[in-house]
Amino acid sequence: MAGFHLVTDLDGTWLPAPGQRGQLRDLENALLARPDVVLTFATGRTFTSALEAMDRWSLRPPHHLITDVGTAIFHRTPEGVWDEDQTWASRVTAAWDHLAAERLLKAGLPDSVCPQPGVVPIRRLALQALIGRGDAATGRELERACTATGLSADILASHNLYFDVLPSGIHKGSAMTFLQASLELPRPVVGCGDSANDLGLLEASDYPVVMLGGLGDQEAPAELIRRAHRTDVPGPRGIHRALVALGLLEEGPHDH
Repeated sequence: MAGFHLVTDLDGTWLPAPGQRGQLRDLENALLARPDVVLTFATGRTFTSALEAMDRWSLRPPHHLITDVGTAIFHRTPEGVWDEDQTWASRVTAAWDHLAAERLLKAGLPDSVCPQPGVVPIRRLALQALIGRGDAATGRELERACTATGLSADILASHNLYFDVLPSGIHKGSAMTFLQASLELPRPVVGCGDSANDLGLLEASDYPVVMLGGLGDQEAPAELIRRAHRTDVPGPRGIHRALVALGLLEEGPHDH
């Protein structure tokens, strides 16, 4: 089997639910036996929050880490140190109008959203809907607020609760594409996700894998839904079974 690049979301995707830790270990061990496979986590979490999640679940560290919905990329050195990719950081910073973002935060946010607590607004705005008010109308209100304050940005929603305001064209998919090209990583690229902020990643992947119960037909383009592999079980076991079905991993004891 040839190598491949596995790029996966964390929450609702790679992180195990209660009772799934053994399935996560099975998947990690299967990948560990394949030194030709590159593993990247692509998350909406901040860098610090991603490290906390990795520590909490005792995750095998990936080779690369995409955080903040694609606005930051980190590489793990042989010594286990995380280095931010400065080329990507400069590109994202150049695309982000921080002055307009400050105007939006100070005076222009619609009443239906508020900043996510604990997330510093660097190269993006991390917002969340107020209880009971997260829907398509919330996204439209936020788009109008961005326009009114002169902020040219893309808005990605997750589970009708979180709304990320991002530099135009910056998302998990564009970060993965940059990472893939700059380091000449192996193909195919397998992208795994469960929500709308994974759309860019899924669309840019050779093999998009959508988690069971994630991304309904109304949330994703029809072409993506047609070519995506939807897992038949949740969590790490679902990813493991998908990789087996795609012919990228051998069957394990729980993949029948």
